[in-house]
Amino acid sequence: MLLRDLTLAHSRTKVRGIFCLETDWSSEVGRSPSVEPMLALLQSSPLKIPFVHRNVATADAFYHYLAKWAQRSHNDYPIMYLAFHGVQGEVQFGDLRRRSARATLDELEEALRGKCAGRVIHFGCCQTLRVSQRRLNRFIDETGALAVSGYERDIDWVRSAALDFSLFAAIQQNTMTVPGMRAVRRRILLRHGREVRALKLRIALRCD
Repeated sequence: MLLRDLTLAHSRTKVRGIFCLETDWSSEVGRSPSVEPMLALLQSSPLKIPFVHRNVATADAFYHYLAKWAQRSHNDYPIMYLAFHGVQGEVQFGDLRRRSARATLDELEEALRGKCAGRVIHFGCCQTLRVSQRRLNRFIDETGALAVSGYERDIDWVRSAALDFSLFAAIQQNTMTVPGMRAVRRRILLRHGREVRALKLRIALRCD
């Protein structure tokens, strides 16, 4: 993404904030990476994208922040960024030895039912979206989300964070509509097609 693109995006469209929930990637104190500096870079760029960042280690915290994001008070943060561990059809956080340290798409769907109109949910997790198109369409229909994106395979942390950065920047360049998100998907494929294919990034839209 060029600096010129960022400036044009900033001048033409309303800025869409990012609400990020992130797990501790490592159990070693002070050695866990974080996507927060990437979000800070987006905020300090010409796009000036505001963000909320919260660490999540328990199911209670996870559902608490999901509910906060879904409130009208966070309408200016329509992008939910879930930066977690993942396996097929679920996200994982906190102490992975505990059965409660995970949430399935079914559970997310129930928690967000009808609350995501005009919003985008991005799963920055390994394998979470390795599900059928029918399942993903149901998730979109039940939550009301405009789009859902994420990865179908195990991903390299740095490479996926770079692709996440580009996706969030691209969203600023179009309206928060199905045609607008379709343009975002085309732009990401055109500019980052090799990484999209390598990491199996999936961007599913309402009415796909």
